[in-house]
Amino acid sequence: MVAALAGFALWHHVPATQLEAPAPQSTASKSQRPEAVTAHQPISAVARTRLVQEGRVKAFEALKQRAKAGDALAQRKLAEAYDACFIVNLDRERFVRGYEQGRGQFTDPAQAHAQEQLVQVRLAECDAVDGGAIVPTELIRGWYAQAAENGDLAARAMDGAINHRKKDPAGAASLLTEVLASDDPAAVFAFGNMLGVEYPADIGASADALVNGRLASGAWMVAACRMGYDCEPSGVIMANMCLYQNQCIEEDYEAFVRRTLTGEVDRMELELRVAEILRQIEARSRKGDGA
Repeated sequence: MVAALAGFALWHHVPATQLEAPAPQSTASKSQRPEAVTAHQPISAVARTRLVQEGRVKAFEALKQRAKAGDALAQRKLAEAYDACFIVNLDRERFVRGYEQGRGQFTDPAQAHAQEQLVQVRLAECDAVDGGAIVPTELIRGWYAQAAENGDLAARAMDGAINHRKKDPAGAASLLTEVLASDDPAAVFAFGNMLGVEYPADIGASADALVNGRLASGAWMVAACRMGYDCEPSGVIMANMCLYQNQCIEEDYEAFVRRTLTGEVDRMELELRVAEILRQIEARSRKGDGA
């Protein structure tokens, strides 16, 4: 199962034949950014674009302030923002050129157009991340680690995956128990993502069916989608799938996972795994509520 990673996390795990990250020019300088507004646009469109971008900048700065103040969720979101812009801000021209050169691989013009639009949106979003400056990997690792230390379960899973933190059986079992008890879609999705890039420690036969096997990762992420995680076609997850894995079909993440399965047997196994994950989460939630 393909992990739904992006930016540094994706570059860190996908073989170089699938995704080659350009060499950084200088961590002290800002990467070159193409103008987002062309001269022939109407004034109203120019003003609208400027207002949207100003909003992005303000939102990013507010997020950074909350993270610095110790908000664990903001710290994870900040790590995600830096993560998403790692490849983009490393070398903007090469980022854009790669998509321009690969546009011919799409047989459906609508998919090529969708990817082109997402490229422009991602460029604008990353302009707002520290002014488009190159993102040091320490910022990504550091904010994930800080959020994890402050109790964010999703960050704990991502921190382990990015930094290759091998868990001992007790630590792996503890994280699994906490994620199941959290009723947190983000933690459930991140745990599935971790299974896609990390082999879990042996945590006992009772949990084996939940964390092992080639469908385990996808089952956790689909479960998170059903819990309300943003897996919709317009969401960040599917934008990343389009940008980095050329999956630009108008579908949600669950539909994508099902499309990648080889037959009805796999689809039935996936459904059984998802149902069991959700059953255990619900059971722990009822127990926590005193039901």
